[in-house]
Amino acid sequence: MSTSSLQQHPAVIVSFDDDYAARIARELEKVCPTVHVSPLLKTLHASVESLQPSIIIFDLQTIKTEDHTIFEIMATLNEGFPRARKIGLGRQSMPSQIISAMKAGACDFFDRDANPEEIRDAVGRHLSQVRSVRGERAGQVIALVSGRENEGEIELGSNLAAHLASNKAKGDVLLLDLTMEASQLEIEFNVEVTYSVRDALDELLRLDKSALMEVLAKHSSGLCLLPLATRNSSEDEISPQQLATLLGALRNLFSTIVINAGCLRDKYCQQYLLPLCDRVLIVCTQTLGSVRAAREIVPPNEATPDEKFGLVVAKYDPDIELVPEQISSRLGIPLAGIVPTAWASLANSHNIGTPLVLSSPGHRYSRAVRELATGVMHVVPATAAKHGAVALLGWWTQLKTRVVT
Repeated sequence: MSTSSLQQHPAVIVSFDDDYAARIARELEKVCPTVHVSPLLKTLHASVESLQPSIIIFDLQTIKTEDHTIFEIMATLNEGFPRARKIGLGRQSMPSQIISAMKAGACDFFDRDANPEEIRDAVGRHLSQVRSVRGERAGQVIALVSGRENEGEIELGSNLAAHLASNKAKGDVLLLDLTMEASQLEIEFNVEVTYSVRDALDELLRLDKSALMEVLAKHSSGLCLLPLATRNSSEDEISPQQLATLLGALRNLFSTIVINAGCLRDKYCQQYLLPLCDRVLIVCTQTLGSVRAAREIVPPNEATPDEKFGLVVAKYDPDIELVPEQISSRLGIPLAGIVPTAWASLANSHNIGTPLVLSSPGHRYSRAVRELATGVMHVVPATAAKHGAVALLGWWTQLKTRVVT
């Protein structure tokens, strides 16, 4: 994009530090008109309403103004002006600050001490990507995870995603599989998978819906598939920060994202991904070992776990004395659904490459999946609705040199 076209999009810097803001503004003026506004909510809201900026940069050094924290101010502007991209300038050594910015609607995060030139280049890249979004809140993210492997969460995630996709426009639902190998996805859905999370990270700044629809594997139900890696991908690890970065971007492109989230068994990964999930379904079987392992996923200090977390009892057998209500009580989260055991039917559907919910809609397993979907899609946490347009496209300078396709 040329300099003249970039100049059409103003940027606003929100800060109490006049000298710091002036230094950043001088550099940004090389790519776009820049205005410095104090973080007083009423004044700031009026300024943004008048200027209609494409970029709003928040200096997170400002802890609190009036009766609002800087993150509350960011969240309020995110709700009122969802199409403006928000960038946080803070301390990358403070995960809590990064997470708070993510939850408030930040779409990028840079260290406050970064060179002004680096911030200018990042803003320029964002301006070149400015585009209209479909709605005022980002897509809903539903994560499924069990405390141990092979508790039925993978099959459930695939069937839930396929059911949701069959009831929406084609390409509206994404299955982000952070557990299953690409080769298994190919068998499960009878498609060829050649594009992965690694590829998406490498193309992060160029991601848009039309480009993704050209490269993502797609099932006949309209479901889009994105595995962690393909058979030909590099074996280098992908960090939780990178996954959070990508998930934030994908929320703006799909109305619903279902995640097979085995990675959430890692506590370090939890702190980055849980804030981006609207619903987290803990999949558990009727064994004490499964229950104990599941306890490790629900944060002990979760203020309102009933808003985000739900229990799904998989492979349910009425002859087992440990009943779903007891499991729900022990975990301290509400029962979201009960899915019966259906090993033979699931194996048959896997072998023909069609999820059971589609191949045998009358099966009791399929009915349970539909009931679960109805409950999950009708329960959207208030905090997620308020801060729905979360899109962390952060740390791109660092990621660009580290991510290998």
